[in-house]
Amino acid sequence: MNEKIDNQTLSSEAYRLAEEIRDKKWGHVTDLHVKPVPDCEEIIAELAKRCPGHSLEKYKRAIARGMFESK
Repeated sequence: MNEKIDNQTLSSEAYRLAEEIRDKKWGHVTDLHVKPVPDCEEIIAELAKRCPGHSLEKYKRAIARGMFESK
């Protein structure tokens, strides 16, 4: 898979996960109530599970962008 497609997949999954967070499907994650979303280990782990092979920093940027774009 080329990098551009891989990055698009990561962005799409991050946006989908952000929508789930906004829909309260991740309300059980206590860190979401006290930390910024990119600092929540469980959320980053879920994104990594859905779209493996990226760096921690890339996951954090992707979910932050997903949260911003899903407003």
